[in-house]
Amino acid sequence: MSLLKNLGNKAMSTAKVVGSKSQEMVEVGKLKIQINQLESDITKSKTEIGEIVYNSHANEQVLDEEQVVTLCNNIDAKYSEIEQLKERIQDVKGN
Repeated sequence: MSLLKNLGNKAMSTAKVVGSKSQEMVEVGKLKIQINQLESDITKSKTEIGEIVYNSHANEQVLDEEQVVTLCNNIDAKYSEIEQLKERIQDVKGN
């Protein structure tokens, strides 16, 4: 009987570990999706900056520096968010 009880306890312990790891993987996956979205937003902002600069040049207009600076600040903020999300991933993984 002791063998069955011991086996049952090990099975329960294993199930808890598997459940915990599954939850960890789901959380990390969600955080990585957020990072990918932020990286996509950064790429779009960089493209927009390039278009602003080129259109200014092509149309022989003065560059709208305020618009470029605003986009750059948004990019900086998104990079900061990415770093925070990476730290959360490390926390979830227990590293």
